[in-house]
Amino acid sequence: MQFIKKELMSALVAMDELMSSNEINAKIAAMTPAFILLYGTRSIFRFCFYALLKFGKSREETFQSFRHTILDIERLLTMRDNPPDAPPPLSGSLPSVSPRRSVNRHPVTAESRGGNVLDANDLGMLMLHVHECRKLVWEDRRRFSASELRNVTEDLAELAGERGPVSVQQQLAIIARMCRTYSFLKVISTGHSFDFAFRSSL
Repeated sequence: MQFIKKELMSALVAMDELMSSNEINAKIAAMTPAFILLYGTRSIFRFCFYALLKFGKSREETFQSFRHTILDIERLLTMRDNPPDAPPPLSGSLPSVSPRRSVNRHPVTAESRGGNVLDANDLGMLMLHVHECRKLVWEDRRRFSASELRNVTEDLAELAGERGPVSVQQQLAIIARMCRTYSFLKVISTGHSFDFAFRSSL
């Protein structure tokens, strides 16, 4: 009789342990719909806030717009960095008008190499891009830290020549420094910024 009671007690203890472990699983299963509902509500709210109401851009959209503008600036400067002269016309062909030079250059020598500057039209285009970057930073300044705001503002001022005359080579160096320094300008294969992907992996 004592043996049967002992076995019954052991069985009851095992059942209690099983019920305790299943209780945790049941609680997790009961919380899953709530998490899904919260995630769906957050996604709908963000869509209404950013897309429909036009109250602003998301963090990723702001950084993506800034990267595209920096890319346009780099393309402009790269194409104006000591471009070669137009090739001479072919023999027997009609004389062609040489295209307008896009940079103000002196003859390229060892001393003057890399000293070319943008002409008025290209400088105006550069100023438009810089203004677009400043507008993004000002309108969505909550997306940037205080140090990023201060450093980006200073870099854009140097890029626009507000801190002194700069050559195309110096402007390209400023762009390279910005891409090397700020995490929101670094993009991985997923299309997200390096800082966003790093935080998501934690």
